Amino acid sequence: MSKLASKEKIDDCNRSWLELLNDVEASTSSESERLHKLTQMVLPKFVARLVAEKEERMMIEKEGLKSCHEAGVEGKQDYLTDKQKKQKTRGNKKKQQKINNQRKGQDSEKLMEMGLEPPPDMPQVFQDCIRDLGGSEIKLVIQKFLQVSDLRSQQNRLSMPLKQTRNPFLNEDEDRMLNAKRQMAVTLVEPCLSVSTVNLAKWSIGSSMSYIINGDYSKVLKNNRDSLKPNAVVQIWSFRIQPNSQLGFALIKVIDGEDGHVIN
Repeated sequence: MSKLASKEKIDDCNRSWLELLNDVEASTSSESERLHKLTQMVLPKFVARLVAEKEERMMIEKEGLKSCHEAGVEGKQDYLTDKQKKQKTRGNKKKQQKINNQRKGQDSEKLMEMGLEPPPDMPQVFQDCIRDLGGSEIKLVIQKFLQVSDLRSQQNRLSMPLKQTRNPFLNEDEDRMLNAKRQMAVTLVEPCLSVSTVNLAKWSIGSSMSYIINGDYSKVLKNNRDSLKPNAVVQIWSFRIQPNSQLGFALIKVIDGEDGHVIN
Protein backbone atom coordinates (compact mmCIF):
# COMPACT_ATOMS: atom_id res chain seq x y z
CA MET A 1 0.00 0.00 0.00
CA SER A 2 3.02 2.31 0.34
CA LYS A 3 3.01 3.07 -3.43
CA LEU A 4 -0.66 3.97 -3.34
CA ALA A 5 -0.06 6.36 -0.47
CA SER A 6 1.69 8.80 -2.84
CA LYS A 7 -1.66 9.75 -4.46
CA GLU A 8 -3.23 12.94 -3.12
CA LYS A 9 -6.85 13.33 -4.21
CA ILE A 10 -9.66 11.40 -5.80
CA ASP A 11 -13.13 12.56 -6.70
CA ASP A 12 -14.94 11.25 -3.61
CA CYS A 13 -16.74 14.17 -1.99
CA ASN A 14 -13.46 15.97 -1.25
CA ARG A 15 -12.04 13.05 0.72
CA SER A 16 -8.31 12.62 0.21
CA TRP A 17 -6.75 9.45 -1.08
CA LEU A 18 -4.87 9.03 2.22
CA GLU A 19 -8.12 9.24 4.16
CA LEU A 20 -9.64 6.46 2.09
CA LEU A 21 -6.45 4.45 2.37
CA ASN A 22 -6.35 4.79 6.16
CA ASP A 23 -9.99 3.69 6.43
CA VAL A 24 -9.33 0.62 4.31
CA GLU A 25 -6.14 -0.30 6.20
CA ALA A 26 -7.98 -0.01 9.49
CA SER A 27 -10.74 -2.32 8.31
CA THR A 28 -8.56 -5.32 7.36
CA SER A 29 -5.00 -6.54 7.42
CA SER A 30 -5.34 -8.53 4.19
CA GLU A 31 -3.64 -6.87 1.23
CA SER A 32 -5.99 -8.50 -1.29
CA GLU A 33 -9.06 -7.37 0.66
CA ARG A 34 -7.70 -3.82 0.83
CA LEU A 35 -7.23 -3.74 -2.96
CA HIS A 36 -10.71 -5.18 -3.46
CA LYS A 37 -12.31 -2.54 -1.23
CA LEU A 38 -10.38 0.29 -2.88
CA THR A 39 -11.46 -0.96 -6.30
CA GLN A 40 -15.10 -1.00 -5.20
CA MET A 41 -14.77 2.56 -3.90
CA VAL A 42 -12.81 4.11 -6.77
CA LEU A 43 -13.97 2.29 -9.91
CA PRO A 44 -17.60 3.51 -9.88
CA LYS A 45 -16.36 7.11 -9.58
CA PHE A 46 -14.01 6.57 -12.53
CA VAL A 47 -16.78 5.10 -14.70
CA ALA A 48 -19.14 7.88 -13.70
CA ARG A 49 -16.57 10.47 -14.76
CA LEU A 50 -16.18 8.85 -18.21
CA VAL A 51 -19.94 8.86 -18.65
CA ALA A 52 -20.13 12.51 -17.62
CA GLU A 53 -17.41 13.48 -20.11
CA LYS A 54 -19.26 11.68 -22.92
CA GLU A 55 -22.51 13.41 -22.01
CA GLU A 56 -20.71 16.75 -22.00
CA ARG A 57 -19.42 16.16 -25.55
CA MET A 58 -22.94 15.30 -26.67
CA MET A 59 -24.27 18.47 -25.06
CA ILE A 60 -21.68 20.57 -26.92
CA GLU A 61 -22.91 19.16 -30.23
CA LYS A 62 -26.52 19.76 -29.21
CA GLU A 63 -25.69 23.40 -28.52
CA GLY A 64 -25.74 23.92 -32.27
CA LEU A 65 -29.37 22.85 -32.31
CA LYS A 66 -30.22 24.86 -29.20
CA SER A 67 -30.10 28.04 -31.24
CA CYS A 68 -33.39 27.02 -32.86
CA HIS A 69 -35.16 28.28 -29.71
CA GLU A 70 -33.59 31.69 -30.25
CA ALA A 71 -33.27 31.95 -34.02
CA GLY A 72 -36.24 29.79 -34.93
CA VAL A 73 -36.23 27.09 -37.60
CA GLU A 74 -33.63 28.96 -39.67
CA GLY A 75 -31.00 28.59 -36.96
CA LYS A 76 -31.56 24.85 -36.77
CA GLN A 77 -31.61 24.56 -40.52
CA ASP A 78 -28.32 26.49 -40.87
CA TYR A 79 -26.62 24.19 -38.37
CA LEU A 80 -27.85 21.04 -40.09
CA THR A 81 -27.05 22.44 -43.53
CA ASP A 82 -23.47 23.21 -42.47
CA LYS A 83 -22.97 19.63 -41.25
CA GLN A 84 -24.50 18.22 -44.43
CA LYS A 85 -22.27 20.42 -46.60
CA LYS A 86 -19.13 19.17 -44.85
CA GLN A 87 -20.20 15.54 -45.24
CA LYS A 88 -21.14 16.11 -48.89
CA THR A 89 -17.80 17.82 -49.62
CA ARG A 90 -15.85 14.87 -48.24
CA GLY A 91 -18.00 12.48 -50.26
CA ASN A 92 -17.62 14.52 -53.46
CA LYS A 93 -13.83 14.59 -53.12
CA LYS A 94 -13.65 10.82 -52.80
CA LYS A 95 -16.05 10.37 -55.72
CA GLN A 96 -14.09 12.79 -57.94
CA GLN A 97 -10.80 11.10 -57.05
CA LYS A 98 -12.28 7.73 -58.05
CA ILE A 99 -13.49 9.21 -61.37
CA ASN A 100 -10.06 10.75 -62.03
CA ASN A 101 -8.30 7.45 -61.37
CA GLN A 102 -10.70 5.58 -63.65
CA ARG A 103 -10.25 8.19 -66.42
CA LYS A 104 -6.47 8.00 -66.11
CA GLY A 105 -6.57 4.22 -66.45
CA GLN A 106 -8.91 4.39 -69.44
CA ASP A 107 -6.74 7.01 -71.16
CA SER A 108 -3.64 4.86 -70.67
CA GLU A 109 -5.39 1.86 -72.22
CA LYS A 110 -6.57 3.93 -75.20
CA LEU A 111 -3.09 5.35 -75.79
CA MET A 112 -1.64 1.86 -75.70
CA GLU A 113 -4.23 0.60 -78.19
CA MET A 114 -3.35 3.53 -80.48
CA GLY A 115 0.33 2.60 -80.38
CA LEU A 116 1.25 5.73 -78.41
CA GLU A 117 2.79 3.94 -75.44
CA PRO A 118 5.66 4.49 -75.14
CA PRO A 119 5.08 8.04 -76.45
CA PRO A 120 6.58 8.91 -79.85
CA ASP A 121 9.62 11.19 -79.98
CA MET A 122 9.36 14.91 -80.60
CA PRO A 123 9.17 15.65 -84.36
CA GLN A 124 12.40 17.01 -85.82
CA VAL A 125 10.76 20.26 -86.93
CA PHE A 126 9.97 21.10 -83.29
CA GLN A 127 13.46 20.14 -82.18
CA ASP A 128 14.85 22.55 -84.78
CA CYS A 129 12.53 25.33 -83.63
CA ILE A 130 13.57 24.88 -80.00
CA ARG A 131 17.23 24.82 -80.99
CA ASP A 132 16.77 28.09 -82.90
CA LEU A 133 15.40 29.62 -79.69
CA GLY A 134 18.52 28.53 -77.82
CA GLY A 135 16.63 25.76 -76.06
CA SER A 136 17.91 22.51 -74.56
CA GLU A 137 17.08 20.03 -71.76
CA ILE A 138 13.97 18.82 -73.61
CA LYS A 139 11.63 16.67 -71.48
CA LEU A 140 8.21 15.15 -72.10
CA VAL A 141 5.85 16.56 -69.47
CA ILE A 142 2.56 14.94 -70.45
CA GLN A 143 0.74 13.11 -73.23
CA LYS A 144 -3.04 13.51 -72.99
CA PHE A 145 -6.37 13.65 -74.75
CA LEU A 146 -7.62 17.21 -75.13
CA GLN A 147 -10.79 17.86 -73.14
CA VAL A 148 -13.48 20.37 -74.07
CA SER A 149 -12.38 22.45 -71.07
CA ASP A 150 -8.92 22.73 -72.68
CA LEU A 151 -10.49 24.26 -75.79
CA ARG A 152 -12.98 26.82 -74.53
CA SER A 153 -11.71 30.36 -75.00
CA GLN A 154 -13.85 31.51 -72.05
CA GLN A 155 -12.00 29.16 -69.72
CA ASN A 156 -8.66 30.06 -71.32
CA ARG A 157 -6.63 27.23 -69.85
CA LEU A 158 -4.82 24.03 -70.74
CA SER A 159 -4.51 21.65 -67.81
CA MET A 160 -1.70 19.24 -67.00
CA PRO A 161 -2.77 17.10 -64.00
CA LEU A 162 0.20 16.55 -61.70
CA LYS A 163 -0.49 12.83 -61.41
CA GLN A 164 -0.23 12.45 -65.19
CA THR A 165 3.08 14.30 -65.62
CA ARG A 166 5.95 12.08 -66.66
CA ASN A 167 9.04 14.12 -65.77
CA PRO A 168 9.82 16.93 -63.30
CA PHE A 169 10.46 20.19 -65.12
CA LEU A 170 10.52 22.96 -62.48
CA ASN A 171 13.50 24.19 -60.50
CA GLU A 172 13.17 24.95 -56.78
CA ASP A 173 12.46 28.67 -57.22
CA GLU A 174 9.77 28.01 -59.83
CA ASP A 175 8.18 25.35 -57.66
CA ARG A 176 8.02 27.72 -54.68
CA MET A 177 6.53 30.44 -56.88
CA LEU A 178 3.72 28.22 -58.16
CA ASN A 179 3.02 26.80 -54.69
CA ALA A 180 2.61 30.40 -53.49
CA LYS A 181 -0.19 30.74 -56.10
CA ARG A 182 1.84 33.04 -58.29
CA GLN A 183 2.12 32.78 -62.08
CA MET A 184 5.19 32.85 -64.27
CA ALA A 185 5.63 33.81 -67.91
CA VAL A 186 6.86 31.01 -70.19
CA THR A 187 7.58 30.60 -73.88
CA LEU A 188 5.25 28.33 -75.87
CA VAL A 189 5.95 26.75 -79.25
CA GLU A 190 2.48 26.24 -80.71
CA PRO A 191 1.36 23.32 -82.91
CA CYS A 192 1.62 25.66 -85.92
CA LEU A 193 5.24 26.44 -84.85
CA SER A 194 4.42 30.04 -83.92
CA VAL A 195 6.17 31.15 -80.73
CA SER A 196 4.15 32.98 -78.08
CA THR A 197 4.29 33.90 -74.39
CA VAL A 198 1.77 32.42 -71.96
CA ASN A 199 1.52 31.99 -68.19
CA LEU A 200 2.09 28.91 -66.08
CA ALA A 201 0.18 28.43 -62.81
CA LYS A 202 -0.75 25.66 -60.39
CA TRP A 203 -4.41 25.17 -59.54
CA SER A 204 -6.60 22.83 -57.56
CA ILE A 205 -9.20 21.39 -59.94
CA GLY A 206 -11.73 19.10 -58.34
CA SER A 207 -9.83 16.85 -55.96
CA SER A 208 -6.44 17.07 -57.67
CA MET A 209 -3.73 19.58 -58.52
CA SER A 210 -2.88 20.60 -62.08
CA TYR A 211 -0.35 22.78 -63.83
CA ILE A 212 -2.23 25.33 -65.92
CA ILE A 213 -1.20 27.17 -69.08
CA ASN A 214 -3.27 30.35 -69.33
CA GLY A 215 -2.60 34.05 -69.96
CA ASP A 216 -2.72 34.45 -73.76
CA TYR A 217 -3.66 30.80 -74.23
CA SER A 218 -6.93 31.85 -75.91
CA LYS A 219 -4.82 33.32 -78.73
CA VAL A 220 -3.08 29.96 -79.08
CA LEU A 221 -6.49 28.33 -79.50
CA LYS A 222 -7.39 30.84 -82.18
CA ASN A 223 -4.10 30.33 -84.04
CA ASN A 224 -4.54 26.54 -84.02
CA ARG A 225 -8.32 26.31 -84.34
CA ASP A 226 -8.11 23.87 -87.24
CA SER A 227 -5.87 21.38 -85.45
CA LEU A 228 -6.84 21.41 -81.76
CA LYS A 229 -10.05 19.40 -81.38
CA PRO A 230 -11.68 17.42 -78.55
CA ASN A 231 -10.02 14.02 -78.01
CA ALA A 232 -6.97 14.99 -80.04
CA VAL A 233 -3.85 13.50 -78.48
CA VAL A 234 -1.27 16.15 -77.66
CA GLN A 235 2.12 16.17 -76.05
CA ILE A 236 3.54 19.00 -73.96
CA TRP A 237 7.32 19.13 -73.76
CA SER A 238 9.42 21.40 -71.56
CA PHE A 239 12.78 22.93 -72.42
CA ARG A 240 15.22 25.55 -71.12
CA ILE A 241 16.29 28.65 -73.03
CA GLN A 242 19.82 29.88 -72.36
CA PRO A 243 21.56 31.91 -71.05
CA ASN A 244 19.06 32.39 -68.19
CA SER A 245 17.54 28.90 -68.25
CA GLN A 246 14.08 30.33 -68.97
CA LEU A 247 11.33 27.73 -68.99
CA GLY A 248 9.54 27.00 -72.25
CA PHE A 249 6.99 24.51 -73.56
CA ALA A 250 6.11 22.96 -76.90
CA LEU A 251 2.50 21.93 -77.59
CA ILE A 252 2.46 19.20 -80.23
CA LYS A 253 -0.56 17.48 -81.76
CA VAL A 254 0.09 13.76 -82.15
CA ILE A 255 -3.30 12.43 -83.33
CA ASP A 256 -6.27 14.36 -84.76
CA GLY A 257 -9.42 14.74 -82.69
CA GLU A 258 -13.06 15.06 -83.68
CA ASP A 259 -13.40 16.78 -87.05
CA GLY A 260 -15.90 19.56 -87.40
CA HIS A 261 -16.39 20.06 -83.67
CA VAL A 262 -16.74 23.78 -83.01
CA ILE A 263 -15.49 25.18 -79.70
CA ASN A 264 -16.88 28.55 -78.64
